[in-house]
Amino acid sequence: MEERNLDLATRNEDTRDKFHTNVIRFELNQIMQHFKETIQAINAQFDVANGLEEAGKTAEGENIWRAQVVFLASALDFYMHELTKYGLCEIYNENWNRTDKYNNIQVNMKVIEKALKSGEDIDWFLEYINNYYQTITMVSYESVKEQFNLLGIDLKAVADKAFYQIGGTEKTKDKMKRRLNELFYRRNIIAHQTDRAHTDAQVKKITKDIVQSFICDIEKIVNSIDLEIRNK
Repeated sequence: MEERNLDLATRNEDTRDKFHTNVIRFELNQIMQHFKETIQAINAQFDVANGLEEAGKTAEGENIWRAQVVFLASALDFYMHELTKYGLCEIYNENWNRTDKYNNIQVNMKVIEKALKSGEDIDWFLEYINNYYQTITMVSYESVKEQFNLLGIDLKAVADKAFYQIGGTEKTKDKMKRRLNELFYRRNIIAHQTDRAHTDAQVKKITKDIVQSFICDIEKIVNSIDLEIRNK
């Protein structure tokens, strides 16, 4: 019996080594730090745009602003991906409540076999959700809302923290929806159409104020998400 248990322990160690993944689940402070570093890099490009404008290269400066919009959308997208990995692992480890969408995650037999052979190791799950979600864009309102439903994050609470103003006429959820969709829409036009309209090929207007407003609102949303999930 003793020999059999020893063999079993050896097999379990071999299994853990075999199914180890390089996918990293970052903690909340690290996730926010990644986002802030990207925002800092985006803001630094204003100096480049200003220098081009001062040199009389207005069009080149405007293209810097367009690049900032694309990077801002990417920063939000990456933040949501890291948050998804973190949150799903929290649910898996029973630190957060399960959601209906979590309970309905579909896993194929190949992954199930890996899970069974991994014992209590969570690496298989982390690798699976990383591969599953890495091609999904999480910038539009509907995509962000879907991830909130998956993770059990209160969308209204996030919107209220981000956009509530005394005497404001626009509902906080409506503003969050509008700003996320505006960023998503503008990012797509820049990335796929060189910021030209399909109808007449005219280049859309862009200003420093437009970019700064986008950055400000996305920072508000991410900071509100961070506050909300720390209370879970």
